[in-house]
Amino acid sequence: LTVSSSADSANAGLFGLLSTANGVIRNLGVTSPSVTTSGTAQNSGGLVGRIGTGANVETSYVSGGSVTASGSNNRAGGLAGLNQGRIRASYATAAVTHSGNPIGVHLGGLAGYSSSAEIVASYAAGAVTASTGLGSEAGGLVGTSDGSSETITDSYCDSSVMLVTACIGALAGSPASTATAAAHSTSDLQSPTGYTAGSLYANWNLDLDGQPGGDNPWDFGTSSNYPTLRLPTNRPTVQPIVPPGGNGNGGSGNGGGNGGSSPQPVARGGGQPYNPAHAHPEIYANPRHEMSVSCEVRTTGEGDQAVTTSTLTFDLGAYTRPITLVLSLWDGQFFRTLQSQNLPMPELRQEGQTATVEVVTDPAQTRFRIDSEYGLNLVLGYADCRTDDP
Repeated sequence: LTVSSSADSANAGLFGLLSTANGVIRNLGVTSPSVTTSGTAQNSGGLVGRIGTGANVETSYVSGGSVTASGSNNRAGGLAGLNQGRIRASYATAAVTHSGNPIGVHLGGLAGYSSSAEIVASYAAGAVTASTGLGSEAGGLVGTSDGSSETITDSYCDSSVMLVTACIGALAGSPASTATAAAHSTSDLQSPTGYTAGSLYANWNLDLDGQPGGDNPWDFGTSSNYPTLRLPTNRPTVQPIVPPGGNGNGGSGNGGGNGGSSPQPVARGGGQPYNPAHAHPEIYANPRHEMSVSCEVRTTGEGDQAVTTSTLTFDLGAYTRPITLVLSLWDGQFFRTLQSQNLPMPELRQEGQTATVEVVTDPAQTRFRIDSEYGLNLVLGYADCRTDDP
């Protein structure tokens, strides 16, 4: 890709201007672009010149190449010159530089100028050359961050390759938050820790499709690789969750289990399992849901007259989408939906709302699968409501 523009007030890149509110550039990469501008008041980027208000660039990248500004009052970035929308799960490794000594130039490894916009879970690892022109700023990630609603979250620049001193060259106005925009060494950025808690990339498993749960957009490679993006078809799908004490298909599992330890299921999209502080029940879900469950098991009567009742209380926590829970009871071979017993399913519609379900169960079969009836049925986890003392 070669783009050269000398017109004033132009937008230069593979895409000049992405202006439509809610417009999206997604799953797109540019390799070794050469973008040069020489007019005034231009926006130039390896992918897009200007991301307009309400527009989005996500899971996209620029690999190698260069973006060069020589005119005054220009904004140049490895991915975008001017960001007024949102950049998510994207990166750029293009070199960003200037020619001559223009005034008012803003250069950034990812975006030259970001105004009342958002940058989330993204990085830049290209050489950015500082300009000495009057009013010029340069940053390894963003040249200038401006606007009271500006947020830059969990986004990084490579301090080992950038030729400037800071990830953000200058703060104009009062940005809402740039606290997690930070410079890190190449070795730190290439550590293949994935989304594990405490790592740089712990919050990078973004929800990109509007359905609950992370979509696992990143491939962390090996210790000699920066994170790269997966195509949607190459993102690992939800792995089957094996209920404790069983194998999920009735082959060798007995469903009831013996209360011993068992492998923890893998959360959706590669996230970490959510482990409550107590041993019973056990709920496994992506931590972003912050949904919890508690249960009480009571047995009344004796012998053939004994009846065991399990009462489950679900707390929606910080889950903000209306959902109808779909509960299934493990019968020793399969999970059977409780709707077949004419049991109404609880609907949770507000953050922090709780719902209670009371079910007559067999003591050896009080294990529940919890799904969400929202779009696709998403397994939120399992509850094991057995008592330790039968």
